[in-house]
Amino acid sequence: MTRESRHALVIGAGVAGPATALFLKKIGITSTVYEPMPPTHGVGGGLVLAPNGMNVLAELGLADEVKERGSLVLENRFYTEAGHRIARLSNGGARYGQPAVALMRDELHRLLLEELAARGILVRFGKRLAKVERNDGTKIIARFSDETTAEGELLIGADGVESRVRKAVFREAPAPSFTGVVGMGGVTAGAAVPRLSAEDKQSLTFTFGARGFFGYCGARGGDVMWWSQRRRERPFRPAELEDRSREAIHEELRGTYGGYHAPIGALIENTEAPVKMNVFDVETLPRWRHERVVLIGDAAHAVSPTSGHGASLALEDAMDLAKQLRDDAGDHRRAFEAYERDRRARVARIVADGRRRGATKAKVSRIQAQLRNVAMWLGLNLFGERSQDWVYRYRVDWNAGAAR
Repeated sequence: MTRESRHALVIGAGVAGPATALFLKKIGITSTVYEPMPPTHGVGGGLVLAPNGMNVLAELGLADEVKERGSLVLENRFYTEAGHRIARLSNGGARYGQPAVALMRDELHRLLLEELAARGILVRFGKRLAKVERNDGTKIIARFSDETTAEGELLIGADGVESRVRKAVFREAPAPSFTGVVGMGGVTAGAAVPRLSAEDKQSLTFTFGARGFFGYCGARGGDVMWWSQRRRERPFRPAELEDRSREAIHEELRGTYGGYHAPIGALIENTEAPVKMNVFDVETLPRWRHERVVLIGDAAHAVSPTSGHGASLALEDAMDLAKQLRDDAGDHRRAFEAYERDRRARVARIVADGRRRGATKAKVSRIQAQLRNVAMWLGLNLFGERSQDWVYRYRVDWNAGAAR
């Protein structure tokens, strides 16, 4: 079977799914994207696309538009809760081909959906996967909860940490587990923090305190996006996640971040509806592929938000998978195997790094916080920029037979 005769069912319309569909279009494989949520459902919070992720978007012709919709991130700055600087590092910029960019997740989501429409790729909303079946060995069937079905030669699970594809097909895979960390974040109008300069907004500012972690950077139009992570014994219940009442959330945040350096207090107080999230993790899966089904992005390897690379890794996955399918001479099993072989070691290293970073953001005693800050000062100032080079310089070499 040639790649031109294949049709892929892409489950999930977050970042990984649309990117995969766009790359499949480039190599002559048709696809349809299926998403359980309605098109009007907001995708909350912000994210930072690292240079390696931006290089993938450049291959799709979308990097310039992402920069228009977001804010460049040229530096990483690290502080104590009292405002003492631990380190200040370049974020790479031109050295890696593309800069890092901070933008709202729904802006990236909207851009990807617009590009799908422009390329004639159909997205079917309100399609929650219920079951995956084989037909005669040459087809794969997706059954949805509304009793409709879809059929194709390939099925790509790009449906996130709670992947229904993973549950349906990879039954030996471990379930997501709560990490003991919750996050809150939001966007504050730039006018509420007038002392933040343009240079400040083009930096990722990370603050490490005894009670929790807080980060912020610029967003489109001079606004400021922020995010926080702290320990919690149990995850937010669904009703708690939906409850975005301003005063209750602000009171909870004040209890953690009261006394942290400016402008953290102003960012919290001037955000109307902070977003809440639970941080879940998935143990390493024994495999990402089974017959005509393959997993990508968080469905295959849930990367902690503390790594800062979840979206960029998903984009890399999409590009690498499409490249392998382009070069497989009609043998999808060989393509899936090559994709997993290419990606596993890199992803495992970044997942481990994210878990290590998460440990530095835990609630600790004052003495432990001071010791942590000293260790960070030594490590970041001695090895900081070099330590991130292996992440940012990575490329999926679209024009060669393997990723380097």
